[in-house]
Amino acid sequence: MGPPPDRPGRERSAGPAATIVEGLKGAGVSLAAYVPDSLLRSTFRLLREDPDIRTVQTSNEADLPGIVVGAYLGGVRAVLMMENSGIRQGCEPIARFTYSYRFPMVMLLSHRGGFPEPTWWGHAHAQTMAPILDALRVPWRLLETPEEVGPAVAGAFTHSRSSQWPVALVLSGECLER
Repeated sequence: MGPPPDRPGRERSAGPAATIVEGLKGAGVSLAAYVPDSLLRSTFRLLREDPDIRTVQTSNEADLPGIVVGAYLGGVRAVLMMENSGIRQGCEPIARFTYSYRFPMVMLLSHRGGFPEPTWWGHAHAQTMAPILDALRVPWRLLETPEEVGPAVAGAFTHSRSSQWPVALVLSGECLER
């Protein structure tokens, strides 16, 4: 039996998702820890199907920093992936690993609440993301196209490792599925 059919109105096209996954692979990522998110649903599907990238799915954003730091200690290049609302939940472990131990980590956040946000409840996610990242002193960059992802992830690893500090890449625009 094949994969379950998508819900009506949801395309299974891999377009931007395939470019994002290839960008992650090109940057040497071999583990992606994530909380499922509808804005990156095809990206997560392709990651799960890819034999070169191991995936770890959790139900709580606070679990992700520990997985990524553990991978770092084991010599594995890992990314943390979640919706930008998750930065509120993951704030404590990110701060603990950063300020207490200076562990690097690369975070990819989908930008819920960015223009044009179609849901009333999504706006608060964007309104709180930047202030929290800034309060944690996490440098971040907004990416609008899937083609930007690979070079940005490679640069984020360089920056994160040399600074021993987290870096966040915020996926927006054409990177997202609406």
